[in-house]
Amino acid sequence: MRKVFIPVLATLMMLAGTSMSAQNLSIEAGFGMSNTNFNVANFYKANADLFGGTVGLNYRVPLAVEGLGFDTGLIFAYFTKSGVDVFAKISGEALSNVAFTEEYLQVPLNLDFRIPMSDDLSLMILAGPTLDLGLSSTVKEKSSGMRYRIYDGMLSDFTKYRRFDVLIGGGLAFDVMDAVRFSVRYDYGLVNRNGGNFTGGVLKIHRSQLKLGVGFLF
Repeated sequence: MRKVFIPVLATLMMLAGTSMSAQNLSIEAGFGMSNTNFNVANFYKANADLFGGTVGLNYRVPLAVEGLGFDTGLIFAYFTKSGVDVFAKISGEALSNVAFTEEYLQVPLNLDFRIPMSDDLSLMILAGPTLDLGLSSTVKEKSSGMRYRIYDGMLSDFTKYRRFDVLIGGGLAFDVMDAVRFSVRYDYGLVNRNGGNFTGGVLKIHRSQLKLGVGFLF
């Protein structure tokens, strides 16, 4: 992780120059949808669509080029859904009435371009990677009360996850009266999160997410 963050911080300080005094902090929350795609080549494909929300802090540093900025922050994301059957199908476990819940800690590292639309409205176009750390991923069978921690491989090695992912994506944000921000963003995970022993990387697991948010600017 240090190999990732140190170059990013050094680049940020070099680009920001004397613009550091114009920093912009926001507190944001919103609705989110997470899609985890399970793809066993030429055999089986399935999706687990979870719903939930995000909350966090966002920090913008204007750069030397007019309108250009660097955005980072710290975001907590929670997604869940009942009635998910994908794990019973791919693991061979006799599971029924399953609830799937995931929690993530995310650090966005984005460039944005801000376009004034009027005195009270600005449009921001954002794009870049997001570092995605899985805090928990559990499958709970409601009928028996059994809880399986997927990161620990408790559902079988077939469905064990890797915790770390790098999402790439972009979105739009509207700042109203420099006080309220409305945003939409889509991200796709680049890392195959299959950390089990299923042979030869045949099983590929990728996660994507869609977020709708509102924030308050300071």
